[in-house]
Amino acid sequence: MEALSTRTSRLRLTIDNRSQLESALDCAVGELMTKAGTSARHGILVERLDHRTFTVQFCTGIRPGIVMERDLRTPLPR
Repeated sequence: MEALSTRTSRLRLTIDNRSQLESALDCAVGELMTKAGTSARHGILVERLDHRTFTVQFCTGIRPGIVMERDLRTPLPR
């Protein structure tokens, strides 16, 4: 797993295998929650960009204490 912090409020994760997925995302969300502390003003958005890449960031459109997920992968043609 590779984690790149582009800003203090946004993390970008590259997941190498499925077994790392949940724990890596839980750690990233936990890190942002710790940074926000009791003065959180925004919720957290987890976005899946492709099968290996995720971003975890604060989002103004989400209430504090809420974590939302968004899958941005392009669906396969039928």
